[in-house]
Amino acid sequence: MQSTSLLSIETLKQDIHAALKAWQSGHNTPENLLESLLLVQIERQKREQASDHASLLRLATNEVLLEGINKLAKQDEMAANILQMRFPDNNPLLMVANKFNVSEHTVSRMQREAIEQLTRIIAHEEEQIRIRHINEIESKLPPSSYEQLFGLTDLQTKLLAMFRQAASPWVVAIIGIGGIGKTALADSITRQIIREFLFADVIWLRVEYQSLSGRSTSPNATYEYIVGDLARHFWPEAAPDISNFIELQARVRQQLKTRPYLVIIDNLETQPDISFLQAYLNDLAQPTKFLVTSRARPTESTQVYALTVDELSEADSASLMRQHATGIGLEAFAQATEDDVANIYSVTGGNPLAIKLVISLLDMQPLPEILSNLQKGQSGASANLYKYIYWQTWRTLSPQAQALLQAMPLLSEMGGSTEYLQTISGLTETEIWPALQELRSRSLLEVHGSLQQRRYGIHRLTETFLQTEIINWPGIPSETT
Repeated sequence: MQSTSLLSIETLKQDIHAALKAWQSGHNTPENLLESLLLVQIERQKREQASDHASLLRLATNEVLLEGINKLAKQDEMAANILQMRFPDNNPLLMVANKFNVSEHTVSRMQREAIEQLTRIIAHEEEQIRIRHINEIESKLPPSSYEQLFGLTDLQTKLLAMFRQAASPWVVAIIGIGGIGKTALADSITRQIIREFLFADVIWLRVEYQSLSGRSTSPNATYEYIVGDLARHFWPEAAPDISNFIELQARVRQQLKTRPYLVIIDNLETQPDISFLQAYLNDLAQPTKFLVTSRARPTESTQVYALTVDELSEADSASLMRQHATGIGLEAFAQATEDDVANIYSVTGGNPLAIKLVISLLDMQPLPEILSNLQKGQSGASANLYKYIYWQTWRTLSPQAQALLQAMPLLSEMGGSTEYLQTISGLTETEIWPALQELRSRSLLEVHGSLQQRRYGIHRLTETFLQTEIINWPGIPSETT
C-alpha cells in the first residue's frame, strides 16, 4: 500500500519516457509501470489482473500510454506517429528519421516535444479520473454532520499514520460515549484518505441495531449483515445469498485479500458484537484495513487497536460553543462571560452534542434556568443528562416541530427531502419550512446536500430519545448513550 499522490509534471514526464522505453522489455519498476497513476490501477482492475506477472502488468501500462498517444494524434499527428514508431513499433531513431526525411537530431528533438505533449495529456486525464473517483466514493458516504472538529487533531494524526502504512494495526477502533464525536472523527479521516488514493476503494457500513419491531440483532446476525453489505458493494448486480453464508463469506474474504480496501463499520455499539467480531475482522483484513466506531472497548487480548475519544477540554468546548452559537444565529451568546462558559462546561462535561443542545436551548430559556435544571437532572450518567436535555428541548418545540421530529426515525441514514418529510409527517407545505427551521435552531436537525438539493436527518441519540421516550416503540431499552 503506497500513496499515489499525483507526481510533478517533470517527474511524470521522466516516468512516461521510462515507460515508453520499457514497452517491449520485461524489466519492470514501479516508475516505468506508472503505478502511481490511478489510470493504470483502474486499467489493471478492468483486466482483473490480481497477478503480478510482468507481462500482464506491462499490458495495463501500455494501454494507458496508447490511449494517450491516440489522443495526441488528434492534436499533433506527426508527434503521435513518432511515438508510435519509436516505442510500440520499436523502430530505431535512424529509421524514423528516414521515414520523415529529417535528421536524427531533429527526430530526437521532436520526440522530446511529443513526450512533453503526451505527459500533459495523461496528467489531465489523471486529474479528471481522480476527481471522478473521489466524487464517486464520497457520494456513497453518509453526509457529514459537522462544520468543524475541535480537540481531535492528535487522534486524526495518529489515525492517518496508521492507514498510510501497509502494516498492522489492520483493525482500528474509535471508542467513546454517545455524542462524543466518534463518527465525525471517522468521517474526517475517511475523506482525507480518499484523497490520498491509498486504497482500491473505501466502503462505509453502518450497523443498525433496532428495527421497527424493536428487536435487536445478535452478534452473529451483525456479522452476517456486514458480510452481506460488503457483498452488495462488490457485486451490486446480484443479491447476496445469505442462505449459503459460508460460500458468500469466502467470496467476500477473497475480494478483500485481492486488493487493499478501507472498510468503516460505524455504530458497532455493544460489547458482545465487538468481542464476537474481532477475530472475524482480523481474518478478513490484510491488505484491507478496518475502522470501527464503538461505545464498547475491545478486550485486551484482541488484535484491535483502540483509540479513545475523550471529552473536550474547556478551551475546545468554549470554541465549539461560540462556533455553534454563531452558526445558529444566537447573537446573545457573544455576551457570554468566561464564568458562563465554565458553567456550561461543568454540566455538559465537554461532550460536543450536549454542548450544542444546551447552546440551542438558550434561544428560548435563560442560562441560569437551563443550568439549574440540568444540575437537578444530573445523576452521574450521561444517559440521564441527555434525556434531561432532550426533554427540556422537546417542551420548547411547537406542535408542528414535534410532529416532524417524531417522523424522523422513519428516514434512512442518508436522510430525506422536504417532500418526503412532508409526506411522513403530515405537515402542509406552509408548515414544513418553519418546523425545519425550528428543529435546526434547536440542534435537532442535521442538514446535508448541495445548493441544488438538501436532505435532512437526525443524530442517533436524538433518534433513540424519540423511540424510547416519545414514540415508545416496544422492546427498545431506555438508553440514550
